[in-house]
Amino acid sequence: MSWLLRRINSPHAPVLIALLVLVGALALRIADPAALTRIRDFAFDGYQRIEPREYNPDTPVRIVDIDEAALQAYGQWPWPRTIVARLVDKLTEKGAVVVAFDAVFAEPDRSSISRMIQDLVVVADPETVEKLAAAVEDNDKVLADAMARSRVVTGFGFDVKGLGSPPRTFHGVAFAGDQPSQFLPQQGGTVKSIEILEAAAKGNGSVNTDVDSIVIRRVPMLFRVAGYDGLFPALSIEALRVAQEASSYLIKSSGASGELSFGEKTGIVAIKTGALEVPTDGRGRVMLYDTGHKPERFISARAVLRDEVPAKTLEGQVIFVGTSAIGLKDLRNTPVQDGVPGVEVHAQLAEQMLEQQFLARPDYADGAEFLYLAAMGLLMVVLLPRLSAGRMAFVAAILVGAGLVVPWIAYSRFHLMFDPIYPPLTLAAIYVGGTALAFMRTERERAEIRGAFGMYLSPDLVEQLARNPGLLQLGGEQREVTVMFTDVRGFTTISEQFDPQGLTRFMNRFLTPMTDLILGRKGTIDKYMGDAIMAFWNAPLPVDRHAAHACDTALAMQARLVVLNEEWRVEAEAEGRKHIPVNIGVGLNTGLASVGNFGSTQRFTYSCLGDAVNLASRLEGQCKTYGVGVIIGHKTREAIEGYATLEIDLVTVKGKTEPERVYALLGDASLAKSPAYAALIEQQDEFLRLYRSGAFAEALEMIGTCQAAADAAGWRQRYYETMRGRLDELIDDSPVDWKGVYVAKDK
Repeated sequence: MSWLLRRINSPHAPVLIALLVLVGALALRIADPAALTRIRDFAFDGYQRIEPREYNPDTPVRIVDIDEAALQAYGQWPWPRTIVARLVDKLTEKGAVVVAFDAVFAEPDRSSISRMIQDLVVVADPETVEKLAAAVEDNDKVLADAMARSRVVTGFGFDVKGLGSPPRTFHGVAFAGDQPSQFLPQQGGTVKSIEILEAAAKGNGSVNTDVDSIVIRRVPMLFRVAGYDGLFPALSIEALRVAQEASSYLIKSSGASGELSFGEKTGIVAIKTGALEVPTDGRGRVMLYDTGHKPERFISARAVLRDEVPAKTLEGQVIFVGTSAIGLKDLRNTPVQDGVPGVEVHAQLAEQMLEQQFLARPDYADGAEFLYLAAMGLLMVVLLPRLSAGRMAFVAAILVGAGLVVPWIAYSRFHLMFDPIYPPLTLAAIYVGGTALAFMRTERERAEIRGAFGMYLSPDLVEQLARNPGLLQLGGEQREVTVMFTDVRGFTTISEQFDPQGLTRFMNRFLTPMTDLILGRKGTIDKYMGDAIMAFWNAPLPVDRHAAHACDTALAMQARLVVLNEEWRVEAEAEGRKHIPVNIGVGLNTGLASVGNFGSTQRFTYSCLGDAVNLASRLEGQCKTYGVGVIIGHKTREAIEGYATLEIDLVTVKGKTEPERVYALLGDASLAKSPAYAALIEQQDEFLRLYRSGAFAEALEMIGTCQAAADAAGWRQRYYETMRGRLDELIDDSPVDWKGVYVAKDK
């Protein structure tokens, strides 16, 4: 590690880093962990979503759908086997080539009358029960007879808890090359249709499609079952075997004539039945070339049973019987679409086989991708120290682009799947790794800016300046901001009890947490003025709900001051001096202001100027007049919702001719929802009505009631004490032109 660190600043460092990235990427590609396979699958899914297989309505594959309409007409699934038998007969009469069920008839029909009669043995004569049973045909026998008159493929499923004998097979198997069983997926057990139905069918296929993952990308055409000889087909390929009246499957594997495997057992190459040859991957799987859900494939089972489907629609078709009803939960995720009926996957696979449209990842794909990555990666390593940054970026873009474009052309034109993610991503990593030192130098420059300005400006502004040093110039813009001014009450008296060092420590202990609260709520510190702080929100960067952030900060500052006062009280008692509680006034106002870098070319500061800023300063001064902790202007009040605020007066502040409606900020939404706050609002509204109408004596009488309501709401203040004194003066000397507006005497 120390050897590597010593070479970070070496001229050869970019080449070394790029080479290390390439070697690591090649090693990872050789290992090819499951995560890389998943990434490739996601990329291939993306290809199919961009350009899915085009649906051809002339391909003779249709789905007879046990949909919501069919369930509403004939009851919940499973239907009585007599209804299923009628469905088979209707399809056979209208020329269906084969009927394949995406369902497992694993149990006898419980609705069969012959089975119900057996229950009468408890209350009836056994001989009578036997005669009745003989007189009524069993539902399963009715369905078996219908199957015998048609070409039906029954379904079976895989289940590790499956018991009994394996599913019946109707085919032979031959192979060329390596024994195919070693490559096929093995299942633990099966659940199959009852024997009477299996015996009447012409074929038997697996209804399972999601064997390896929850997204169906590859479906095995043949399976093994633990403990049993023989191979068991998928429903799709078995339906096509029966449709062709073929009797066997021919499996071509590595080592067969004409197959180059260089002595390696690379797996299955293709499966042939009748005139159809189906290319597969090494494990006998066909990659789903997805069209997405197509309603044109579907025919409602209700329409078939009611003879509403013309014979020409069904004649010569390979029919898959399944369900799209949501309640039956036979929905699957495919590369193009989620929630596709499972039977549609079987139908799509049959379409691919009939149309001979297949996606394939060639055996040589892994080797080709490795060689491409090694060659292009070495080229980038060689060119990195020889080309300028701009030219190297151009070369990297060409190579990365080729890694993206070539796989797309292979897919869209030749239906071949090559990885479009790992090689381009690795080449990009080589480029980024090789140019990392330039970025490191840039970061060092940014660190210098952060060090120079981090003590004075907000973190947001520092980062903005670090990203764009050109912002360090004079200028400004008009923007709505929320401005805060704070001031310590009685600071002169507090400072008299400290020596210079003690006063510095005290102020740092006060200003540090207050600053943290402002910056932590997206505020910008403008300046410190002795014991006072000026801050604002929504500049230099936009801040959503900036007035609310400012109010939250003011409330948090008041709460933090309670904790600090307790700490200072304990320290004062320990040092034997009198503790003077520290209180602050906070003024908040929202409005338009000019924000920017103000000053001279030698020294400037990022600040805000304007009437809204001046008003915020005046409101802070009125905190002392009215004896409250936080006063906000009416525009700030309009910008916040759900906060506990209380209108306290109409005030004409110094430098203004128009009165400002001012509010005390009491608390957040939790206080605003309390009954005590509602009661205080009611009392205060009446108090202000009397006060502004000139009913000074009546208003004075309400002071006690209002104070009690404030105490109940937990609002600690000297507001009502102040208003009591003002009312006494107004009663003694009532102004003739009283308009309910107080003219402030101090700033």
